[in-house]
Amino acid sequence: MQESSLNKLHLEDIKNPNHPSVFFNHVEYKILIYRLFENLDDILDVKSHSFVLDEDENIYSYNKENGQLSKMGDYNAFYDLLDSMVDKGMKKVEMNVEQIEELEENIYDDSDAIQTWFALKKEMVRIERILSQAIKTHSEFIKNSTIIQNDSKLLTGFEDIEEHLNRIFRSCSVNISKLDSIYSLYTTLASEKMNKTMFSLTVISAIFLPINLIVGFFGMNTEGLYFSGNPNGTIFVTTIMATILVSLSVIFFLKRKSFY
Repeated sequence: MQESSLNKLHLEDIKNPNHPSVFFNHVEYKILIYRLFENLDDILDVKSHSFVLDEDENIYSYNKENGQLSKMGDYNAFYDLLDSMVDKGMKKVEMNVEQIEELEENIYDDSDAIQTWFALKKEMVRIERILSQAIKTHSEFIKNSTIIQNDSKLLTGFEDIEEHLNRIFRSCSVNISKLDSIYSLYTTLASEKMNKTMFSLTVISAIFLPINLIVGFFGMNTEGLYFSGNPNGTIFVTTIMATILVSLSVIFFLKRKSFY
C-alpha cells in the first residue's frame, strides 16, 4: 500500500505524532491510531502509532521517521506490539500507585509532599484520558475486524488487551480519587496546625497586653504618676506586672485543663 492511495486528511492524521487514538473505517481501507506508552522513565512518554489496513485487512505500520508504510507479518505480531505497549502502561501505573501509597503514609512528614501530589495527579489524569480514548478505539477495531472475529484465538488475545486497558483505566480512576482524599487530608492537617499556631499567638498576646498597658502608662513623661517619687516604685510596678502575669497564666491553664 502506498501513501498516494490514502485520503489527504487521513494521511495528515497518521503523520501527526500527537494524534489521539482513533479508528476510521474508510471504504477502501481502515485507519488505526493508538496513542499509548513508549517507555518507563520518570517522565511519562506517550507516542502515537499509526496503522493502515487494506481491503484484505493486511496491516501496514507507518514509520513517521521515513514516511513509509511497512507491511507487518501477521496479526500475532500486531498483537505482540500492542501487548508490549499496554504492559508498559500497566507497569507505569503500578509505579505511580506505589508512590501514592508512600505519599499517603508520609503526607505530613514529607516537605515535598504537595509537589509530589501535583506531579502524580497530573500524570494519572493524563493516563486516564489517554486510556479512555484507546479503549474506545480498540473496541471499535475488534468489532470491525473480520479476521479477528473469525479467529477465536485472536479474538481472545485482543479482548485480553481490552481487558488490560480497562483494568489500568479503573486503577487510574481509583487512585485519582485516593489522591483527592490525600489532598483533603493534607489541607485539613495544615489548617489544624495553623489554627493551633494562631491560638498560641492569641494567648501570648492576651497575657502580655495588660503588661504592655502598664509599661506604657508608667512610661509616660508626665508629673504625678503613681510611685514616681517612691524609691521602691520599680519594685512595686514589677510586682504588679508579675502578679497579673501569674494570675492570667493560672487562669489560662485551669481553663485549658477543664476544656480538655
